[in-house]
Amino acid sequence: MTISHEVQLKSSQSIFLAPSKNKTLYVQTRNTSDNPGVTFPALTSRLTQKGYMVVDDPDSAQYLLQTQVVLCNKLKPGQTIDGIIAGGFGGALGSAIGTASALSGGSYSYIPMLGVVGAVAGFAGSKLTEDTVYGCATDVMITERTKEVVEQTLSTQSAQGNAVPQQLPAILGLLGGPSLPTPDAGQTTQHVTETRKGNQRLHQTRIVASDQKMWLSIEEATNLLSQRLEDAIAGLF
Repeated sequence: MTISHEVQLKSSQSIFLAPSKNKTLYVQTRNTSDNPGVTFPALTSRLTQKGYMVVDDPDSAQYLLQTQVVLCNKLKPGQTIDGIIAGGFGGALGSAIGTASALSGGSYSYIPMLGVVGAVAGFAGSKLTEDTVYGCATDVMITERTKEVVEQTLSTQSAQGNAVPQQLPAILGLLGGPSLPTPDAGQTTQHVTETRKGNQRLHQTRIVASDQKMWLSIEEATNLLSQRLEDAIAGLF
């Protein structure tokens, strides 16, 4: 039980930009998550305060900063910050597994009925005091112009596929539904590799912030996590 905010911030990899006298910067922010509240309203002014000139023409900028919020919501059972980070830039967001499956390490079909009843009773009893965890994930790409010709190979990985619903015992309908997806069922992994050559160097990372607190609301978490992500993105420059 956590009565104060417990915030974590992680990134999939570090980014180092070469120093340059040309501090022109083009900024593009997008949000494809189901939470439109993450917008980074102060990002441009934060970068300006650090000595960068934000321009409207990407072709004239020394640096191109592109961000995309891909997740900002309450984490599902089995979904962790480390799992989201492990997907890396453009990768999977981590798979969610059912509550009883998370408790036992297996599927519902392997849990004795008496054990399921006990797990459900304990689950319901802990709902009043359990912590809520919200996570926000943002993919960040910085394109840096270079004098020398750079040849660079980039790889992204994503997991796709339709999970097959598994019927639960009737008593588990109290938890919010008749079935849950079986972990990794029907899942395929896609690898994309791209080789680029030119006067540009690309830097990619995924930044994830999490907030854990008892009775945490999505509005409260969104405001805090949006600010932490904004701090992290501005800190790359």
